[in-house]
Amino acid sequence: MDKILGNKKNIALFVLPGLLIYFVFLLIPIIYNLGISFYQTDLMSPAKFIGFKNYINLFNDVTFRQALGNNILMVIGSLIAHVPLALFFANIIFNKIKGSHFFQTVFFLPSVICGVAVGLMWTFIYNPEFGLVNKILEMLGLGGLKQQWLSNPKTTLICIIVVVMWQFVGYHMIIQLAAMKNIPSSLYEAAEIDGASKWVQFKDITFPLIKHILKIDVVLIITGSLKYYDLIAVMTGGGPDHASELLSTYMYYQGFRNLKYGYSASIGTILLILCVLAVVLSNTVFKSEKIEY
Repeated sequence: MDKILGNKKNIALFVLPGLLIYFVFLLIPIIYNLGISFYQTDLMSPAKFIGFKNYINLFNDVTFRQALGNNILMVIGSLIAHVPLALFFANIIFNKIKGSHFFQTVFFLPSVICGVAVGLMWTFIYNPEFGLVNKILEMLGLGGLKQQWLSNPKTTLICIIVVVMWQFVGYHMIIQLAAMKNIPSSLYEAAEIDGASKWVQFKDITFPLIKHILKIDVVLIITGSLKYYDLIAVMTGGGPDHASELLSTYMYYQGFRNLKYGYSASIGTILLILCVLAVVLSNTVFKSEKIEY
């Protein structure tokens, strides 16, 4: 095996399939999308080169600005909902509470359910007539708080963030829990001998040693929040009055409903730039040195 892997031609042969997949399904579509964003086209009639006009029109588009603002709120809401909660639950399970394996399964289970199924289920839960939310409020004597959750522009985005939190908090908890389990137990044993409380152990040992994983997790949360589509499409379709419109849903609307593929491609390019900025920002905020145990 060492002889095979020592040959550069063999290494190139092993890497080639992955590179081909990367180029065909990622790099080429990105380049094509960037190129088409400079044209006015419906992909059926001859394309007309218009330069940066699509991008200029984007920032004069009220709906695009609203979708961009909603995306920023979705990112902030997802970070607030996922990082602290996932850390909290991961730390509890890491401390080997009774039934920890059961709780890991229960928390992780929603993340493997199809997004469309999750959206349909929560649409019923938020239903103003027979939904679980309004029924619980009625049982608690808080009937005055009942409302049409997904039809109210003030609550629809918050409701969707709650669904995202419910679906993915377990996923991020598992990532952080895996990082915690890689920390040598001898560090905790020494801390306990010194009389350190669980909070001190978390603050001085656990958190600093999982920062490199937290950085990856934050990138996943931000990029995932920027690309949400299925939940929005099923639950609200971007409404009411674009109150839950995101860049992904608006890109679909412009491309497949209005047949403005150049305009839609420019939204996709902005989305790509935001994802890249998210990675750069996370690397800046979560600077961590090489860990040696």
